[in-house]
Amino acid sequence: MSESKNKTEAGKAGRRVAPDLLDAGLDLLAEHGIEHLTIDALCKHLCVTKGSFYHHFKNREEYLERMLEHWVQEWILGRFCRNDKGMTAVQRFQAVVAEADTVSCKLETNIRTWAQRDPMAQRYLERVDGIGMDYMCDIFEELTGDRERAVLLSRIDYALFVGTRMIAPPIKGDERRAILRLVGKELYGMDFNKSA
Repeated sequence: MSESKNKTEAGKAGRRVAPDLLDAGLDLLAEHGIEHLTIDALCKHLCVTKGSFYHHFKNREEYLERMLEHWVQEWILGRFCRNDKGMTAVQRFQAVVAEADTVSCKLETNIRTWAQRDPMAQRYLERVDGIGMDYMCDIFEELTGDRERAVLLSRIDYALFVGTRMIAPPIKGDERRAILRLVGKELYGMDFNKSA
C-alpha cells in the first residue's frame, strides 16, 4: 500500500461522528469496565486524536452521560420497540427472548456494577429496567386482561431475564430460550403453537 493511501485511510479512521465514539465506549465498557473507559483508551481504540473527542464532548462526564443515553435510545429502546406493530403478545415475547441473545451480557454486568457506586449510572439503569418491565407488563396485560397480575408477572419475568444473564456463567442460547418458553407456558399461560 502506498504511503499516500496509508495517510488517506488513517484520515478516514480519524474522522468519527459522536455515535461512533458512543458505540466504541459501550464496547470498551463491556470488555474492560468503567475504570478502563478513559478518553485515552477510547481515542486509542478508535485511532482518533483527543481533539476529535473534544470536538464532540466537553469532558469525560458529559461523554459518559451521553453514552448511557445512547445505550437507552439505540441499544435498548431500539431493540424493544423494533417494528412490533401487528404482532401478538406471544410473538412479542418470543421476539424479546430472541433479541436478548444478541445483547452483550458483559456490558449489562459492567453497567450494573458501575451503577452500584455511581448515581448517574444508577438512574439510567433504573430507566432501562423500567422500560423492560413496562414492555413485558403490556404483553402480560394483553394475555391476561388483568393489569395487577400483569405487573407482578412482568417483575417475575424481568427478574428471570436479568438473572439468567447475571449468574456466572450466564445461561444463554437454547438453554435460556427453553427456560423462558417453559416459564411462558407454565406460569404465563402462553400457547406458543397459536403465536402465528
